[in-house]
Amino acid sequence: MNRNEPGPSTAGWLTQEAYRQFEHTASLKGLLQPFKGKGELESLAQLARSIEAQLAELMTRLEQSARHAPYSLLNLRLARQSTGAGSTFLRWRSRDFSRMGVNVWADQMNNPTHSPSLRQALYHAEIDRIALNLQMSVTHSLYRQAVECAGKMTLAEELLRQFPNPRSIQHEHSFHR
Repeated sequence: MNRNEPGPSTAGWLTQEAYRQFEHTASLKGLLQPFKGKGELESLAQLARSIEAQLAELMTRLEQSARHAPYSLLNLRLARQSTGAGSTFLRWRSRDFSRMGVNVWADQMNNPTHSPSLRQALYHAEIDRIALNLQMSVTHSLYRQAVECAGKMTLAEELLRQFPNPRSIQHEHSFHR
């Protein structure tokens, strides 16, 4: 790209409009409350899985945007990377896959032949990638914790049931104040 060519839009790829689908997602403000039983944690895990799926759709949109010119002409691409923990993140990679990471992106930012508008667009792409990766990480962690804690509550119930004449297990316990 030379400096005289018209550059790409400097707006981020993921606008507020892209996040509209989350407006009707249940709020997580109820997260900091006493959970009454494993059912609530299982519901929280399902909610987190749903949000993960929506974030994955946004990642797809970001990947697809990066496949078009002028980005497709650069020596970088945006690719998904799955983790052993079961989550997915977006990573910068060189076109030949020999290099990966933010340094691939930084090399393009530092290229003196790129126009200011291309640098601005690359900046916004990186900001969107960072934000999506953060959101996916937090959401996946919430999912894993909710599943793990629901399992712990199941074990606690099973231990309680081992004693003769146990009181009925109340999922709606009260806290003494």
